[in-house]
Amino acid sequence: MMSKKTLVVVEDEILVARDIKARLTRMGFEVLATASRGEEAVEKVLRLRPDLVLMDINIKGALDGVEAAVNIRAQYDVPVIFCTAYSNAETLERAKRADPYGYVLKPFDNRELEIHIEMALYKHVMEKDLADTRRQLDATLSNVSDGVISADLNGQILMLNPVAEALMGWTQEEARASTLTEVLRLLPFSPEGAAFDLVELSRSVSPDRRCRQRVRNKQGGVLPVEIAVSINGSLDADLMVITFRDISQQLDYEEEIRRSAFFDPLTGLPNRALFMDHLGIALLRRSGSDQALFAVMFIGLDDFSAITSGLGHEQGDQVLREIGERIASTVGTKDTVSRFTGDKFALLLDPVDTAAEAIEVCRNIQAAIRLPLSVQGTTMDLSASIGIVLHHDGYHTTAEIIRDADNAIHRAKLEGAGSQVMFDSHMYETALTFLELKSGMEQALLDEAFEIYYQPIVDAITEKMVCMEALVRWRHPTRGIISPTDFIPIAEKTGLIVLLGEFVLRAVCQQLRSWQLAGCQGFQVAVNLSARQFDGHLVELVRDVVRETGISPSALILEITEGVVMQDVERTIVILKELHAMGIGISIDDFGTGYSSLAYLNRLPLNTLKIDQSFIQNITTSADGREITRAIIALGHNLNLKVLAEGVETNEQLQWLKSSGCDYIQGYYYCRPLPAAQLLLELHRRNLLVGPAA
Repeated sequence: MMSKKTLVVVEDEILVARDIKARLTRMGFEVLATASRGEEAVEKVLRLRPDLVLMDINIKGALDGVEAAVNIRAQYDVPVIFCTAYSNAETLERAKRADPYGYVLKPFDNRELEIHIEMALYKHVMEKDLADTRRQLDATLSNVSDGVISADLNGQILMLNPVAEALMGWTQEEARASTLTEVLRLLPFSPEGAAFDLVELSRSVSPDRRCRQRVRNKQGGVLPVEIAVSINGSLDADLMVITFRDISQQLDYEEEIRRSAFFDPLTGLPNRALFMDHLGIALLRRSGSDQALFAVMFIGLDDFSAITSGLGHEQGDQVLREIGERIASTVGTKDTVSRFTGDKFALLLDPVDTAAEAIEVCRNIQAAIRLPLSVQGTTMDLSASIGIVLHHDGYHTTAEIIRDADNAIHRAKLEGAGSQVMFDSHMYETALTFLELKSGMEQALLDEAFEIYYQPIVDAITEKMVCMEALVRWRHPTRGIISPTDFIPIAEKTGLIVLLGEFVLRAVCQQLRSWQLAGCQGFQVAVNLSARQFDGHLVELVRDVVRETGISPSALILEITEGVVMQDVERTIVILKELHAMGIGISIDDFGTGYSSLAYLNRLPLNTLKIDQSFIQNITTSADGREITRAIIALGHNLNLKVLAEGVETNEQLQWLKSSGCDYIQGYYYCRPLPAAQLLLELHRRNLLVGPAA
């Protein structure tokens, strides 16, 4: 009667240890002892000498499971199987130090554990037998499951066993007439790895250890193998013994284990463990140089329990699979969609530019989920509540982010089916405002709901209007007049500024034509340009609008800021010169607030230099403000440019600017911006018109 195989179980959870011991006993094994601490495990294993050790990794004591296993293996040749709930890459890498004979993930079933134990015991016995008999190559090698090749250190092959012949495609006679490097052609196991030299391999890896390589056989096929090399001294010459096994099926099994460890079997999506791993990586990157935002969403189906109770769990599973596919189809390949728990999905958007982008993705997901879903002839209308968390510097752990995502989805559920809640309420409101204004602007452009106001620019000497600046205003149907400071930045960020700019240009030129036909002439109108407009066909657009409206090009001035110029100086100069050649005036706006070079400034085809109003506000109270303004005026005149001061509100400011030689004045002192219909009346009232129109 065969004696029972003996084991020591290392587990710090008492109930779990008892359960494992009971299972092993029912399988026919004898558990000599259990241990809950690393040091205790080392002492008991070395004293009791079991056939195998079943070791948890995360245990109490100064030594964890990996360290205890390394300590034991260094003193006693016994197979160790790790039995743990941890499967992350770092733990797996550490576990390799102990050269384990198996790695079983909790929870496990009895059959799985029994197979691992039997295989580990078998592997250990075979490897010990092979080590004891490697000096005596005889007919027994024909019966081992590994391929075996023996050769001298010059590469002269002495023997191939049948397994090696089958794997490599060489007969023993052919191999003996060839060389080891021709018969056993080693390739790197992975793209980033390297192919080993057999002699070096024998020196760097102990005989009872194996490394992974790929080999190319005689027919050109490539096999993954585990290979071990030993060099044994003899009276005649050193002998190299190479043992290797085909691990194709093992790799398939390992991949299956990996998928079961990190992917949800129902939906095929990453499971909670893999999602948390990706979230941890995203958080870690933000502690370094990567400052891009990321967002986490929890997506919960509303009233999912009604589906399972009404149609059954099998149909409920089908719904979850379909919903998982719909969510995944709305996001990018770099984002992580996970079935987190039950009917709750998690999404990691990494990176995400703004909170508004996260909300747009959220709305896309909800729209996809709302599409009718048919299961076994039953059509359902589903909805999902979503909680959103946007990463910020206050987050230091993944647990904090998950906590806030849970809070957010809880609040969303309370607000009703199909709700969405961003945990940071201020950020959420800002993002909603952004999206509402963006949507409103798109509709306003279609409805031509933007209005053009005009503010006169007055000659400082004659105090008559010589020009006016066109300023866009938005009359929102519910918010009333929205300030340009609120909607222009959104237009710039979304690209709507290009369409808005074209609308303003056309509206101004049409108004200019109307004034000219009414006999109101002798002045120009300035229109502001955005940097985005320089990316398109600006010259063609201006030429077409001028031709279509029939205005004189000299009646139009285009204003740009220093920032626009500096984005692409050479290209901007070319475009401005083309516009200037058409007869259109060019003005540089907000001068003094940017970083333009005087060398570039001299190359621009400018007519006017416009002093930013921030300098004008200080000229009566600040000596520095006066000196800066005086220097800008002098600079403009030295470049043969007219100088315009904007934001003039008081007579004191006006008189100082006149005395300093400023050419043109713009500001509330003369007139506020007004719609075209009111402007001419106000200009008449203030006696600002010159010529026939006056």
